[in-house]
Amino acid sequence: MKNAIMLVLTIVVTAFQLSAQDSTIKASLNNKRFTFAPTTMMPTSGRSRSVTSSGYLLQVKGNDTLVAYLPYAGRAYSAPMNSSESGINFTSTNFTYAVSEGKKNSYKVVIVTKDRMYNTTLTLTAYDDGSAYLNVNSSDKQSISYNGSVTADQ
Repeated sequence: MKNAIMLVLTIVVTAFQLSAQDSTIKASLNNKRFTFAPTTMMPTSGRSRSVTSSGYLLQVKGNDTLVAYLPYAGRAYSAPMNSSESGINFTSTNFTYAVSEGKKNSYKVVIVTKDRMYNTTLTLTAYDDGSAYLNVNSSDKQSISYNGSVTADQ
């Protein structure tokens, strides 16, 4: 009997935690305040690779700032003008942002930059458990995808 009560309590607490996390992820995406941290990158051609260095991220800071600092492997169609333009490394202050609910407790965020020489479309699919998938498309590079996690920012 004691084990049954403990099991029920464990299930209730776990369900409450998942529900709280769900509302946190959804709210952070709707409020445009979140950070995506990649763990694996998947180039269009070639093998997937683990992202071993910390510090890589995609961060949305409200309506006015998007920061992308992501590793890149793939074909570039134009050479960067300076080293800060290599990889996926930029800050944008002019972008569109749209959130929609997807299937199986997921949320889709589409971000399109408007202030870069080669505008970039970032499509993030985030799940209630904090896991996420990011696809990056730009006219100057092959597309690339990342698996990782999303966390809420203040």
